[in-house]
Amino acid sequence: MNLKKVLPLLLACVFPTMARTNDLSDQFIPGEKLEYKIYWMGIPIAWAETTTEKVEEEGRELFHITMTAQTYGAYKHIFEVDDKTEVFIDAATGLPVRHDWIINEGSIHKSHLTTFNHESGVAIFQDRISMDIREVPIEPDTQEIFGFIYSCRNADIEKLTEGKQRLLVTGKMYDLGINITDQDKIKIPELGKIPCYELEPNADFDGIFLRKGKVFFWVSKETPRVITCIKTRVAVGKISAELKSVTSPAPGFWNAESE
Repeated sequence: MNLKKVLPLLLACVFPTMARTNDLSDQFIPGEKLEYKIYWMGIPIAWAETTTEKVEEEGRELFHITMTAQTYGAYKHIFEVDDKTEVFIDAATGLPVRHDWIINEGSIHKSHLTTFNHESGVAIFQDRISMDIREVPIEPDTQEIFGFIYSCRNADIEKLTEGKQRLLVTGKMYDLGINITDQDKIKIPELGKIPCYELEPNADFDGIFLRKGKVFFWVSKETPRVITCIKTRVAVGKISAELKSVTSPAPGFWNAESE
């Protein structure tokens, strides 16, 4: 049961072509917290949350996105998860500054740091465990997956199927495409029923964002878009992730339909 292939999808967004604006605070919302519960075969085995804050580093304003995921104590003896991802985004451009990914899941341990230098046209990828360090050529607007989907949360979702996005993932460039497969309503305990798109992402990479095989997730129609549910299969059964609560300083975050 490898949760690293599912949990990163819990970031709250969607993936159309990103539009640059001078103010990105309606996409990266400081003070926002999204809480999820992870189920295996209907049993709640883990939790995850993402938070966003604004920080200053060397005179530059950055958005700091943090995602953590952990197994509930009662299930640690079966399969322990202790993951943390941190992404720092330039608040002026929406481009990544660095991406820090730490995975501890059972016998699997990974620790990757990617530092972006868009002016020089390179990113430095470091695997802290294998000691692999290498330069990767990047374009002026190259994104990593987590910051990219946050940046695009207010864009037109219908444009998703028009092409593929080129992203830097674990030290390599990959293409990401997506299909809109259905529309539905997802019930969130604190917010009621949320109209959502059902989406199926397609990509060549595995582990950090997708698993091999079918993955479906639901994204709120109303902006700012948030992933509300994920469903997939692993070798030992089904895994689902469900949004449980949203804490946001943004007024009128959603207009949820009551029962």
